[in-house]
Formats: sequence, structure tokens, C-alpha cells
Amino acid sequence: MQPVDQSLLLRAPGSTAVDGLHPVVAIPAKNEAERLPRLVAALAAQSWLSDCGRMLDVVLVLNNCRDESAALLAAAASRHPQLRLHIVEVDFPRPEAHAGSARRLAMETARSLVADPARSVLLTTDADGTPHPAWVDANLRSIAAGADLVGGLIVGDKAEEALLGDGFRRRARRQVAYGGLCDRLTAIIDPIPYDPWPRHHDHTGASLAVRADAYDAVGGLPALPRREDLTFVSRLRAAGYRLRHDPDVVVTVSARTFGRARGGMADCLKSWIAAEASGRPHLVEAPVRVRQRALRRSMLRRLAAAGDADEIAVLANRLALFPADLHDDGGRLLSPEALVERHAPDEPDAPATVPVDTAMAAMARLIDDITVAADAA
Repeated sequence: MQPVDQSLLLRAPGSTAVDGLHPVVAIPAKNEAERLPRLVAALAAQSWLSDCGRMLDVVLVLNNCRDESAALLAAAASRHPQLRLHIVEVDFPRPEAHAGSARRLAMETARSLVADPARSVLLTTDADGTPHPAWVDANLRSIAAGADLVGGLIVGDKAEEALLGDGFRRRARRQVAYGGLCDRLTAIIDPIPYDPWPRHHDHTGASLAVRADAYDAVGGLPALPRREDLTFVSRLRAAGYRLRHDPDVVVTVSARTFGRARGGMADCLKSWIAAEASGRPHLVEAPVRVRQRALRRSMLRRLAAAGDADEIAVLANRLALFPADLHDDGGRLLSPEALVERHAPDEPDAPATVPVDTAMAAMARLIDDITVAADAA
């Protein structure tokens, strides 16, 4: 892994003009002929293209497709001349025939189109996604303001969700509501200048944007059969790069129950439907775990900013960490991002143990208690 250029990490917010950034979109697809026209139309309607003469490069990797995706994209290219569609058809051998390989190839192909990696942004979404009209612009604004990578807010297709029944929709609404409360508590306990409130917690392949030079620094996106997107984000954060969860970056995704990636959104939706049908309770991660993780992250950031060895030692002791846990191989204190990634990372598989209504009420009380205490101080 190449060392991180600290001058990039300390770049002043807003020092890079949006107009000077070059976006390239990278998308993996497998047998998505039904949904690709909507995706391409959404990309063609991006507000970023409103400036006369602009064209948006879009790489689509057709992974082991057996449908009419290629023909449909060829037709779409003629209907949307403001897009430069780069269509890559590939048949991966069976062990490599998964979304991770396809997204890696799409990102690498997009990277090959970039002349100046310091002024270029690689964006990716899913083939069943519909980026909102300001998707490109909003991503570029966050990058220009100092973020190194941007996670977009993922919302379900309301019409498709309605077809899954009232029980599913109720579960989905409560899940989103509890997630929002968790985000709010975390933002209060662990405020981050480059990821301020309002923010969310999504940073999946359905909407990611990354500076091309940051992409290079971590060796690109890994071709993993599962969670290639989360692993990629983890590597960037561990290298000290800054992640922004921008609520203005939005992609609508399908509510289908037969997806392309094992362990993806479709599998999650199927599990919710099955839980509703069998009457199983809707459980979520315990509020106390969410609070503890946020407190630990806040303390790790304080440690990274500590002014002397004694303060670092006190904080490390409270965190039950040894000096070797705090430094890189060269003996330098890790960045706040790297410390958090190493010692308080995301937990996508955190155990769900508390009924959602109970958890929401407890989380709301925690937020109120902290807010009241802050106002009284």
C-alpha cells in the first residue's frame, strides 16, 4: 500500500472547485436488461450535464450476461448523446463470476479514462439503482469541500416496497427510523468536522464516490465475492481518508427479493418478509452498544489529537489499548480515521437483540438526556 500524502488529508475545505473535477461512473451489471434503461435515463438527466458541452463517461461491465443488456445499451447510447457509454462484456470463470469482480473491472476501466487522478472522481452505483438528478453534482460538492470519499443515502423504491405488503413496509419504516436515531446519537457523541450533521450511515456500492488518487493509494476496490464495497471503504478509512455521508447524495434502489449479490439487499428484504410471515419480532442492535461504539470513537479521536504523551497514555489506558495499538509500523501515531477503523469499526453484523419499538424509545431518551445536559452546561 502506498503511503498517504498528508497534504491531501489536510486540504482546506472548499479548496477544490467543483468545476475542476472530472467524474466517471462505473457500474457492474448482470442480466439487468429490464432496469438498465431507467438507470441510463437517470444518468442522462443529471444536473451536472446542464452546462453546455459536458459529457459524462459511464462504464458498464456486463458480467456473464445472457440477456439483451448489450443491445439495449447500444440503443440507449444513441438516445442519450450526452453520455459516453463504455460497454465491457466479460465472462468471468465461475469462481470469479460475482459482483466484486465486475465492480472492480468497472472501477479499473473508469480509472483508465482519467488523465489527472488528483482532479478526478470515480462514482459507482448498482444496475438496479436510480440516482437522483443531483447525484453527480452533490458528490462533487462533497469532494470539493474536503471529503475523500462519499457514501450516498440509499432509499427503497416505494412502489415496489408497497407490493411486499403492509407488514414489510411497517418493518422498513421502523428500521429507517431507528437508523436515523442511531445516526443522530452518534453525531452528538462523536461529531466529525468533515462529516457533520445531518448525515446518515450508508456507504455501499449503491452509491460511492472516491477521488481517483485515493482509489490508487489503497490498491483499488477488491474483487471479493461479498462486501467488496464495505471492505474498500474500510481500507480507505484505515489509510486516513475522510468519508462523508452526504444526505444530498441519493440513489433509489429496487425492492426486489431476488438479487445478484449473496448477502445483499435482496437477501435482507427476503429475511424481513419471512420474519413478518412467521410473526418473529423486529429486533435491532441494542442502543447501549450503539452508544458505547460512539463513545469509543470519540475517545479515539481525542487520543489522536492529544498534545502530549501523558494525555495519550491516560486515554489509551481508558481504552485498554497498548502503545503498539496506536502507531503505524514507522512509530507514528495513527490518524483519527485509522484509529477508529482499527479499534471501533462499523459492525454490519452486530447482533439484533432488542425489539425495535423498545430500542427507539430508549434511543430517543438517550438523545434527550444528552441534549438537556448540553443545554444546561
